[in-house]
Amino acid sequence: MLKVFIVDDETPAREELRYLLEQFSEVSVVGEAGSGEEALEAVLQTEPDAVFLDIHLQDRDGVDVGQELLESMVNPPVIIFASAYEFHAVRAFEAEAVDYIVKPFSEVRLEKTMNRVRKMRRKSEPALEASPLLEERLQSLLQNVLVDTQPRRVPVEKNGKIMLIDPNEIVYATLEGRYASIYTAGEQYATTFTLQELESRLSRQQFFRTHRAFIVNLSKTAELVPWFKGSIHLVMQDHRKTEVPVSRNVVKELKKRLGF
Repeated sequence: MLKVFIVDDETPAREELRYLLEQFSEVSVVGEAGSGEEALEAVLQTEPDAVFLDIHLQDRDGVDVGQELLESMVNPPVIIFASAYEFHAVRAFEAEAVDYIVKPFSEVRLEKTMNRVRKMRRKSEPALEASPLLEERLQSLLQNVLVDTQPRRVPVEKNGKIMLIDPNEIVYATLEGRYASIYTAGEQYATTFTLQELESRLSRQQFFRTHRAFIVNLSKTAELVPWFKGSIHLVMQDHRKTEVPVSRNVVKELKKRLGF
């Protein structure tokens, strides 16, 4: 039996994937997690053969979660990244150490993925000396999956007009109602994107989800201000000197991204 763990912050997505995986007689879903932090603890306990890991989690970057699993486990699982958005030029997938599937999942695509998982586990199970090769391939993918997919322009709305702005002009974005609003140094723009959709369009090396309702441009931060019970605020480089909240569970990662 192949033990599989599912990580996705959307309950319907987890339920759909569990249902499809349970159609394979040799697959056992040993657990689910709705956040990156929950996944890190649960995967270490269940030691699955494979982890389906959504890239866009609310609390953590899925790629970072994959990196931590890789570094903390003696025999890391095969990692299959999942997202509603296609990534391009990720050549490390050709090594078949991991996979990348696009939502909505199809039975045909999942079957191909599970065949790949079986192949990798067969290679790594007979002898422990195969593990370094598996780790090397996983490391290769985790580097390549960070390929910048930033668009050249982001469509926004202002005074009834559709405008295209350079992502580098964005200071931060926040959820206002159902959709995200974008703030530059001196302007505010409406969008038709949810915050998660906007996050998927921006460079994950340049932008950071500090809070469920905020994304910031790391190159546009001015100050870091200690706040209540270990949380912090970021002072942004716009004309209002806006203070953006940072959730406690991402403070460590944010400091790492900022270089301290």
